[in-house]
Amino acid sequence: MEYSDYFMFLLGAVNALLICLLLRLSSRQRDTNKRYEQKIKLLNDDVSALCTGAAGMGGHLNKIEQKVKRVLERQDQLDLRDPSDRALSQASRMARQGASVDELVSTCGLVRAEAELLMLLHRAQAEGGEDSQLRVVSG
Repeated sequence: MEYSDYFMFLLGAVNALLICLLLRLSSRQRDTNKRYEQKIKLLNDDVSALCTGAAGMGGHLNKIEQKVKRVLERQDQLDLRDPSDRALSQASRMARQGASVDELVSTCGLVRAEAELLMLLHRAQAEGGEDSQLRVVSG
């Protein structure tokens, strides 16, 4: 056997070895690519779920903001009401519970004549047997 045949055989063996190595590396690369593709799919699913949740949370927050706005508007309306309305409502409630004229004057800040009138109205209502409440109308 000559040197050229020997080198050809050696070159063929090296080529076969390199091909085997290349196939093995290629197989590993395919496996690695599959794992990364699976991880990317899982991450995409997670991002989609987070986006959906964020959109739902945005709608929920919008509803809460609207409710808070309505409550604040209602609070402003109640703050603008005449304070005497609240005093008369409290006095009426106290009269139904049996408070005296003096208690109405001292607790609710009513004038004695207002307290006496309220007591008369409450007595008339109680004696009339009606099951309605005295309503204070401000004008």
